Amino acid sequence: MTGGPMGIFKNLSESAGLVNDMADRLDVDLTHIGGLDAESSAIAYRSVVMSCAACKQHENCRHLLDDNAKLNDAPGYCRNRHVMHRP
Repeated sequence: MTGGPMGIFKNLSESAGLVNDMADRLDVDLTHIGGLDAESSAIAYRSVVMSCAACKQHENCRHLLDDNAKLNDAPGYCRNRHVMHRP
């Protein structure tokens, strides 16, 4: 990753936005992603955001999310497909 610390923060912020928007489009509730324990859920959420941050498909993902109010499934390239499934 390039751009120094500010580039890292921008990437993490963008990734958190993509994660939240993907969950919204799929009606996935990330509130208790790690169980009922708030700390475990925070750790699990951080892991999902970090996984997204390592993805090279941010532009494609953003276009997909911007073009669709709802989705039936996360795209095949999504590193968090195991989390992003409809109930």
